[in-house]
Amino acid sequence: EKGGQWEKAMELFVFMEDHHGVTPDVISCSATISALGKAGQWEKALDIFNSMDPRGIRPNVITCNAVISALGNGGQWEKAIEVFDSMGSRGIRQNVISHSAVISACEKSGKWEKALEVFDSMEGRDFGPNTITFNTVISALGKGGQWEKALDIFNSMEDRGVKPDVISYNAAIS
Repeated sequence: EKGGQWEKAMELFVFMEDHHGVTPDVISCSATISALGKAGQWEKALDIFNSMDPRGIRPNVITCNAVISALGNGGQWEKAIEVFDSMGSRGIRQNVISHSAVISACEKSGKWEKALEVFDSMEGRDFGPNTITFNTVISALGKGGQWEKALDIFNSMEDRGVKPDVISYNAAIS
């Protein structure tokens, strides 16, 4: 049952240390944060993330992306942006997944302006937006009533080397 998977993940996460003296590492933290995020348990995901540094466990880009997604799923777009913005000072390079996750967090909370700002900030990076990034920002713009901007971005996809998929077309149509 999918709903209880986060409880099992959390139970194992706690059990490994309490009963076997096994200290969690970045992989077990990231996996648990991801499971919690998918189940809408953003507070628990954020608690684990915030407990990492004090315990000497250094988050990586996968950890940050997982907590940004968890926060986005929980409607916590401002907290998602805080984590996203803190990555550089932690020595963690943002990637296309980081950008897509924070754009998605903004999209889910109806913050099309911030979604577009993060999308535009990808310009000049050593990576560009992928289909998921485009689809998410197009959806954010559409939900915000910015259909002209959404269509402009949709129409720029192929020029930027990204092939639209059915989700791209659906986002542009709606």
